[in-house]
Amino acid sequence: MAADPLRKLPASWSDDPFRYGSRWKSVRLPNGEIVEQEIPLTPDDLLDPQPGDEVTQSDPHAQVVTTLHEQLKGYFEAVQDVVVFFDMKIEWGIHGLSDPSPDVTVVRGIPKREGRSIYKVAEEGVLPCLIIEVVSYSDAAMYQNDHVKKVKLYQRVGIQDYLIVDPPFPPEDRLKLTGYRLAPDGRYRRLKPDSQGRLHSETTGLFFAPSEDGSSVRVGDAQTGEWLLTPSEERAARKAAEEQAAREAEARKAAEERIRSAEAENARLRAEIERLRKISE
Repeated sequence: MAADPLRKLPASWSDDPFRYGSRWKSVRLPNGEIVEQEIPLTPDDLLDPQPGDEVTQSDPHAQVVTTLHEQLKGYFEAVQDVVVFFDMKIEWGIHGLSDPSPDVTVVRGIPKREGRSIYKVAEEGVLPCLIIEVVSYSDAAMYQNDHVKKVKLYQRVGIQDYLIVDPPFPPEDRLKLTGYRLAPDGRYRRLKPDSQGRLHSETTGLFFAPSEDGSSVRVGDAQTGEWLLTPSEERAARKAAEEQAAREAEARKAAEERIRSAEAENARLRAEIERLRKISE
């Protein structure tokens, strides 16, 4: 499958042997002593991460992943048989296949429960319906992982929808989305954007598109056609609602105070009228 042209990265980053992260490994020294030594991770290690691995992530990657996870988790919060995972290792239970930790995973048809640290497909009996990978750094190896190797991997295990996000590298670039859907013949077909530039995920009923400024991903509800709020938009909306409620409460308080004052004045006037009446009698 053809991949899109690769964006270049500054040479200084590629000189760092620990640019993908690190793991600690027991090493026997020439004198027989065994010590723990930090070794750099390779792109292949990231296809099958192990407990304790410290994986490097770029800031654009972290921002996109956390926002997408919070949006999808919030959207499916009330749906009892849909679970959204963040950086959850998946064990396919298939010998010879890498067990990755996708950035965001959506599984439909399993109960929500605490305690999962690894999603074991063979035990749960349900494959994820949507996997989203966000490219951490746009060098050749990372690009190959998400755009080539994982395409083949997720196609082989039968993931229905696979979405790849390329954040802006450098920041003045625009974010790019690439999507795949599993066809009846068991092979991926590249998703074509609709007339509004949106990629649709049939398994989740959601659509995805770059934001207007090209810096982030927007997620929408295909049934209503409305965009989901980002966490920052939700906070802003809550703050606006709280401020509106406070203004309305203050207005009600002022109105009630005016009513009490008017009632007190009316009572005073009635008393004065009654006093004058008695005097005139």
